[in-house]
Order: sequence, then structure tokens, then C-alpha cells
Amino acid sequence: MKHSTSSLEKTALAICLTVALIAVVLPNLMTEQVQPMISTALAHIGSGFFLLINFLLFAVIILAFSPLGTRKIGGENARIEYSNFGWFAMLFAAGMGSGLVFWGVAETALHSLNPPLKQSLYPDRLASSLALTLVNWGAHAWALYAVFAIVLGGLTQYSGKSGDMCAPVMSAIGNKVDKQGQLTLCFVVKLIAVFAIFFGVVGTIANSTLLISKGVELELNITSPALIGSLIVGVLFIIYTVSAKFGIRRGVQSLSIFNVILAFTLLIWLLCVVPIAPIIQIALDGTGYYIQLLVTGTWQFDSQLNNSDWANRWTYNYYFWWLAWGPFVGVFLARISQGRAVWQFVLAVVCIPTVVTIIWFSAFSGAAIEWDKLNQSGILLAIKDDYSQGLFVFFHQLGWQGTVFIWASLLLLLVFVATSADSAILVIKQLVGRENSQGITLYAWCLALFLCSYVLLLQHDELLNRSVAILGALPFLIIFILQLVGFLKEFVRDLCK
Repeated sequence: MKHSTSSLEKTALAICLTVALIAVVLPNLMTEQVQPMISTALAHIGSGFFLLINFLLFAVIILAFSPLGTRKIGGENARIEYSNFGWFAMLFAAGMGSGLVFWGVAETALHSLNPPLKQSLYPDRLASSLALTLVNWGAHAWALYAVFAIVLGGLTQYSGKSGDMCAPVMSAIGNKVDKQGQLTLCFVVKLIAVFAIFFGVVGTIANSTLLISKGVELELNITSPALIGSLIVGVLFIIYTVSAKFGIRRGVQSLSIFNVILAFTLLIWLLCVVPIAPIIQIALDGTGYYIQLLVTGTWQFDSQLNNSDWANRWTYNYYFWWLAWGPFVGVFLARISQGRAVWQFVLAVVCIPTVVTIIWFSAFSGAAIEWDKLNQSGILLAIKDDYSQGLFVFFHQLGWQGTVFIWASLLLLLVFVATSADSAILVIKQLVGRENSQGITLYAWCLALFLCSYVLLLQHDELLNRSVAILGALPFLIIFILQLVGFLKEFVRDLCK
């Protein structure tokens, strides 16, 4: 039986909506059964996957500086479609812009209260906390996205068309299955990829809505989280639906450019308001520790930590979240990066975002921690009590400018989440073979994202949101490994010829 694109889309939608329905009917199932299962899985395979990403980070950098770095994403005949700024804005917004806003103040500050890294190895508490934050959000995450895009970017003449999720898998298995088996396998690969993308974005929407809700509550003195959360998810639904309807150039690119401009305006303004010297110091010290971790520490990561279980709840959890986002970010990056040389692509996708991440976390967390140290303003205590309020407690110390920062941050987060959601929907439509269909199924996917995010939001559990976000990443890990094997086979075959 031939699997049609229509049946793939219907099956994927049905599975995603069924999981949402189960969460509504049996809300405790996720927290009591699914979440512990995911934690157990991370405990067993998290460190191995971390080492794989470590290797891929160095491999992709070597690739960029090798003679192969001159090859083009999409093949030698591909042409550049978007301006440099529009291209960078889209890749950054799709990648993890919302996470930087959510954790910009909170994560480094939270780690500094109880440093996870051994102080005998990393004696500076603040620098070690920033370095660990950068391990979670820096080069490794962006390298994973870059690898996905390179694997799916049609770099060799045997790769299939750019963005083909199945071609590397088929290369890996060779002639071991017949034609019908290949069709079935391709159906399963795309189904799992859609599943990973969908729930990766659902967890992000729910998590980001928690932060936006907290900001609105504190600013407007409204004590109805459910009502505020419902309104925010509804507004997000409208934004990402309209953007997805307009497509990449008129929708996604326009929102991404707006948000990148807003983000850098906020960053520069903040640097003009707070003392700059402590920020420079934490950036330098934290980057030093980060480089130390990259070169030696991450290869024996558990031995660097006071408690190895910490990595299961943070670093390994994050990395599977990036894996869940990998299919959609990778396909999306391959799509918008047509005609770019590999070296240029790696520079823009791995190196520049890592530098921006260092500056962002240094500025926001460094300024907040230093302000709390000088003024005893209770920022760290507030973060320890509820890290979703750290950003707003800090900004409240800055007078009328702080009020502007709060509302700018909320808008920034709202649009970053929307750009991730609309990009994900467009990639899902591409995977199910309905890329040019702007009819009812587009709205069905948008509505499905809304319903699942809303259900998750009602649980008001940030750790649960992260667990749901990696729900599809665990089975997709097998596909990812097959894709890497297939890509290497293609490359060797291409070079030998």
C-alpha cells in the first residue's frame, strides 16, 4: 500500500491531538508516568548523547575550514534567496530566541546560588555558573542545528533534494529493504519527525507563556494566571497563524527582523543603564571557564559536577530539547540558506549566535547579580523562590526604564515564540508533502498547537513542559543517528568519485 501525503498528515494530526486529549482527561498521567519515564531515559542515554554532540561541534567546525567548506547548501547551482540580515534574523529567531529571554537573568543567577560545578576545579562561583549556562545554550546547541541543516542541505549529488528527511536514512540502510519497505520507513521517519517538532514547540509555547503571564501579573496586579495564560496563548495563536499563512518572506522574515532589532535595542539600552565593568568581567571570566569546559570538561562532564544527576535535569534535558527542535530548525535553515557556502553557514549558525549568547547572558544575569549585590534588592531570593519572576524583579529596580524593559521583553518573548511556531508549522507542512497547501490543514496544525499548549499551560509546571518538549526527541534519536551514517556514506561516495 502506498502511503499518501494526505494519510501522513492525517495520521500525524490525529496522534498529536490524541496525546492532547489524553492530557486533558488524565492530567496526572504526564506528571506521574511520562515524566519519570523520560527522566529514566535521560539517566541512561543522556551522557552518551552529550558526547555525540561534543564530537559534532568539533566536526562541523573542522568541516567549515576544510576544502569542503566551499560547497553550497542546496548544491552548486543553488542561489541565495534572502539578504544577510534577513537570513540571520530568521535563523536566530527560529533557533532559540525565546529561551534567551526566558533564562537571560534566571539561569546563571540560579546556578550561582548553588554551583553545580566543583569549586575545586572552578573556584569562581559566578564565572562557573555562566560557563555552565553557556554549555546549555551555546555552541553545542547551535552546532546540532547546523549538523541537521548540513545533513539535509543537499551538499552531495547523492543527498536527494534539500530538506529531504528520508534520503540520509535510505542511504544508511542501503538495499536492505524493498520498495514497499522504503515507503513505509519514510512514512515512519516523517511521522516521528513531525511528532518531535510538534511537541518540542508545544513545550516552548507553554514555558514561555508562564514567563509572560508572570510579567503581566506583576505589572498589572492581576491574580488570575489561568485567564492571563489563556489570553496569551490565544494571542500567540493569532500571530503565528497569520504569519504562517503569509509564508516565509512576508510572514516569518518580517517578524524575525522586527524581533532581532528589538532584542539588540533592548540589550544596548540595558548596557547604557547598568554598570558595564562587572558585565565585562563576568563575560571574560565565564568565557574562560566555558572554553576550559569545551576543551576538556565536557568530554568527562559528570566528573566536573558536584552531583551527576544535575545534568539529567538540565544539560541533557536541554540537549534532547534541541534534538526535538532539530528536524524543524534544520529543515528550515537548509531552506533559507540555499546558495550559502558551508563555511559561511557555520559562521552564521554556530559562531555568531554563540557570541551573542555570551553577551546576552553576561549582560542580563551579570547586571542583575551585581545590582543585587550592591543594593540588596532581593533579586536572587526572588529567583530562588520562583525563577520566572527574576527578570521582572530586576527590571523593577530600574525605574521607568525598567517598566519599558519589562513590556519590551514580553513583546520580544511573544514574537520569538510566534516565529518558532510559524517556522515549525511551515516545516511540518513541508514534511507531510503539503507545503503549498494553505487550506484547512494549515489552520488545523495551528489549532492543534494552541490546544496542546493550553492543556500543558494548565499544569503550570516548567519541568513538565521541558519533559513534553523532548517527548518526540527520544525516538527521533535513532533516526538522527541513521541520518548521520547515511550522510557520511554519501560524502565518502561523492569524494571517491
